[in-house]
Amino acid sequence: LGVVKVMGRNSGFIAMHSALGSCVADLCLVPEVDFYLDGPGGVVDHLYERILDHDKAVVVVAEGAGQNLMKEMGASGEVVKDASGNVLLDDIGPWLCKQLKKRLDDRFEEASVHGDKTTLKYVDPSYMVRGIPPNTADNLYCLQLAHNAVHGAMAGLSSFIVGSVNTRECYVPIELVANKRNVIDTSHQSLWEYVVFSTGQPSFQTDEDRRDKKDVVTTASGGIVLLTEQKE
Repeated sequence: LGVVKVMGRNSGFIAMHSALGSCVADLCLVPEVDFYLDGPGGVVDHLYERILDHDKAVVVVAEGAGQNLMKEMGASGEVVKDASGNVLLDDIGPWLCKQLKKRLDDRFEEASVHGDKTTLKYVDPSYMVRGIPPNTADNLYCLQLAHNAVHGAMAGLSSFIVGSVNTRECYVPIELVANKRNVIDTSHQSLWEYVVFSTGQPSFQTDEDRRDKKDVVTTASGGIVLLTEQKE
């Protein structure tokens, strides 16, 4: 069993795109979708069946996933904030590894005549994900952003950001994007459905439809942009 923890405090795009792009993930856990370990349709049942069928399984988990579950199981600590006021998350990686190994070991020992257990490997690449060399497309896009930012400033504009909207390079007022967050859309036909189909994992869906909320904007990356609470 391999467990890979990637960045993603409040949004699981890196985990989702990694699971889809690699085509080797058997389970993807993100902050937008609550999950459970035990019982029918739980994480343990899914991984147990995958390992029986393929002799291996790979889990991709975002750092912000499972915070509610850890709290319910008494694994969360006191609320601590960093210098910027962001709540420091409980470390889902080692906790998830411990929970999975204990449960899977018990099941495999019981099912195996040789008393086999689970071999687990944990990888936390952290910011190495951002440390890869840029490709040609990255360099070109950054060059365009830099040029347009300078042009905007020289033209007397302020309080703006530069970006691409519908393939057009645009100046966007900061107030349109401040205090908003792009999260995975799990309620409609989107990339998240591709993840569920690709991994064969339980969907863990809820009845909540975030698109019904005010000021929701859909994105091409499989997400929706929500208005966040402003800090006092």
